[in-house]
Amino acid sequence: MKSKLLTILIVAFVAVNYIACKKTEVKNPYDEIDRTVQNDNPDADAIPVGNFAWLHAKIFKPTCANSGCHDGTFEPEFRTIASSYNSLVNRPVIANDPAESFSYRVVPGNHSASWLHERMTVDVENTSGMMPAVIDEGSDYPEMRDFYISKIEEWIDGGAQDMFGNPAPSAGANGEPLVFGMVIFPSGNTTDAFPREENLELGFGPILVSGNNVDFWFTAYDDNAGLNNYTSFKMKLSQSLSDFSSSPEIPCVLSGPVAALDFTNNPTAYYYKASVDVSSIPSGETRYVRVYVNDGIQTTDTETPNSASNYFWYLLFSIKKA
Repeated sequence: MKSKLLTILIVAFVAVNYIACKKTEVKNPYDEIDRTVQNDNPDADAIPVGNFAWLHAKIFKPTCANSGCHDGTFEPEFRTIASSYNSLVNRPVIANDPAESFSYRVVPGNHSASWLHERMTVDVENTSGMMPAVIDEGSDYPEMRDFYISKIEEWIDGGAQDMFGNPAPSAGANGEPLVFGMVIFPSGNTTDAFPREENLELGFGPILVSGNNVDFWFTAYDDNAGLNNYTSFKMKLSQSLSDFSSSPEIPCVLSGPVAALDFTNNPTAYYYKASVDVSSIPSGETRYVRVYVNDGIQTTDTETPNSASNYFWYLLFSIKKA
């Protein structure tokens, strides 16, 4: 009897502990929640055709940044606008054709000398074949291929400018910082981003802010400066979309990060914040934003957007008091 009772107790103990262990293995349902802030940005069709941001949104990100391909596994790195531009323009090739004909992935002004163009138009011997190697189901690349290739050729032959119209850095030169996202929240809030004004003609408008104090957040990339290495990171607000000469500088401080979407609607981390008092802006008035960043190597700050930028970017970097 004692032996049978002991056996029952042991079985019960094991069963209880098994159940307890199984409970600890239950998956947390909140792990599946996407906590990226859904801030409003225009879709790819609103970006000026042929602009590098358009090339990224239409071609490089959906076609080339597939898992195991150019998703950070190896260069070129197509996950973001910034990493795409930085790993393409005047960047040395790793693979090559049998004759070693190519030196750089993108040679500004010459699409025929650019390895990117070669890989997308020729099945090069001893490579993995013509790119893209895998085309996602639902992609419009097969029917739009000739048009997309022509836009890549135009971009390269036009000097391979970045999305803000800045000239391409020369081979081996320091690349300027690239600001590729802006999101605004009520002060102290990092979940409820202010929306953009709807604009039926352009598809988007300024960010509609309200209240007295708001937090601007920016995401930037530089080929030399890490998060802590920018020697200057600031912004200005102006009633004029082109004249910021009399606008006071507002410092941006390293903070966060906040997970939000960049300008081509890809999740990214935002680290630089500027707290701004907007109480003096009358309801219905628009203010334009410029961002000034220095990586410590430049002689002057990079201004984003700037006088070379398309009006699209002026509007994207703008706010309107609700």
